[in-house]
Amino acid sequence: MSFVVFNKSNNNLPFTLHQKMYARKIYKSVSRNSARNDIFRLRHKLNTENEKKAPQSAPDVLKYLDSFPEYCTLKDQLPKSLLRKYKTPENMYLINKSTAEEIVTVMKKYIEKDCPIVEVNPGLGFMTRELLKQLPNHIYLYEMLNHFSPHLNQLKSAHPNRITYRVADFFGMWKLAFKDKLDQGNRIKELLGDLATDSNDRVVKIVGSMPGLSFVKHMINNIIFHNTTSQLGRPDLFITMPGYHYEFLTDNEIQINKHKSIPALFQMLFDYKILTNVPKVHFLPWTYHQTGKRVTMMDEHRLYLVNITQKEKLPCPPEYLPLLWYFFKPHMLTKTTKIIPMLEQWIPGCGVWLISGQDPPDINKEIAPNEDDAELPHMTIFTEFGDLNLRQKITVFKKFVSLPEFEQCPFKVTMESNLPKFVVPLDDDDKDSMVTHIDDMDNSDVETES
Repeated sequence: MSFVVFNKSNNNLPFTLHQKMYARKIYKSVSRNSARNDIFRLRHKLNTENEKKAPQSAPDVLKYLDSFPEYCTLKDQLPKSLLRKYKTPENMYLINKSTAEEIVTVMKKYIEKDCPIVEVNPGLGFMTRELLKQLPNHIYLYEMLNHFSPHLNQLKSAHPNRITYRVADFFGMWKLAFKDKLDQGNRIKELLGDLATDSNDRVVKIVGSMPGLSFVKHMINNIIFHNTTSQLGRPDLFITMPGYHYEFLTDNEIQINKHKSIPALFQMLFDYKILTNVPKVHFLPWTYHQTGKRVTMMDEHRLYLVNITQKEKLPCPPEYLPLLWYFFKPHMLTKTTKIIPMLEQWIPGCGVWLISGQDPPDINKEIAPNEDDAELPHMTIFTEFGDLNLRQKITVFKKFVSLPEFEQCPFKVTMESNLPKFVVPLDDDDKDSMVTHIDDMDNSDVETES
C-alpha cells in the first residue's frame, strides 16, 4: 500500500511517503552542516576578537628596554602586563638598579636602625638589595604578584633573618580592615604577622611607589574614622609619586582655587617634604601622556620621592575629627562661602563671638582655640572662607564646635547621616553587598587633581 503526500508549494504534485522521508533526511543533514558552519564562523569571530583584545606590549616601552644593555634580560623576567601602557596603573615597579641605590641613599638618613621597614611591591628586588646593603633593619616585603615569588624567595633564602615575605596587597589593607569590622575577622592581624603592634606611637617606615592617591585617602579615613586598629602604628612613608599628585595634596593656595577637602585634610594630618626626584622611565608600567587641562609646575618626566609622616599632634581631639571632616566637605565650605551667615544657619546669633573676637563664658575649653591655633583677622558678615588660610579655617571650626549651643544644634546629627558607608554599622542584609560597600570606600570623597 502506498501513501501519497501532496506538495502544496509545487502545484500539488504528489510525493510518496518514502520520498518525503528522504527529503527530510536531506534537510536535516543540510541543517546540521549549516549549524556546524555557523558555529565555526562564530568561533572564528570570537577568536579574532580575543586576538584583538589580547594585551599588547607598548612599542616604545620595548624600544626603550632594547636600547640599554642593563635591560637586555629584563623583558623575560617581567610579566607582560608591565610592558603595556595604562592611563592609571594600579602599581608601579622600579626596574633600575642605580635609581634604587639613589633612593635608599637619600632616605636612609631618616630611618632609625631599630625601626621596621615595609617595602611594598618590591618586584625584582632591586631596592630590597640596596636596603639590605645600606641599612641593618628588618625588612617586610609585601608583593601583589606571584610572578615575582622566585626572585623574592631567593632573596629571603639568602637573608633569612632579615626578610619577611608575604604575597599580599599592602596598599589595599584598609579593605581587609573593613571586612574585619563587618565579621570581627583577623585579616589585618594575619597580614601584618609579627609586624603588628599595640602601640599607636610605634613608627613603621613604608617604602614604595604610588601611581594614584587611594592609599593616601585611606590613611586619611583611617585617622579620622578609626577604620582600623592601631596594629600598624604610625606610618612614615617614603613614596615615589607623580609631581601633579604631590601638587594636588600640598596645594597651599587651596583657599584661592576651588575648595577640595582631600588636600585640606591631608595637610592637617600629615607632614610632608620632597627628598629627591628620579627618572619616570625607570618605573613600569608606563602611562599615557595626559592631554587634559591639568597644569603642573613639576617635571612630568620625573617621579618625586616624598616623605609623608603622620603628625604627632592632630588638629583636634580624636572624637571631633569626623566633625572636622564634615566641616571641610566641599558642599559645606567653598571659597566664596560667607563664614558668619553659614555658621548662623546652625547656631543663630553665633556670629557675634567671631565679630567681637571674644568667647562666651561657658565655652568648651577642651576644643576651643588656644595659643597654638592661628589668630583670626577682623571678621565681618562679609568675610569669606577664601579670605582665610588653612590654619585659620581650623580655628573657625574649633570656635564653632566649642560654643555652648553646639551640642543642641543639628550639625552633629547631619554629619552622622552623611557618614560614608564604610563607617556606618551595616545590617546583616547589607553585609551581603560587601563588594558594593568596599567600592564606596574606594571612591569616598573622590576628588581629582584638576
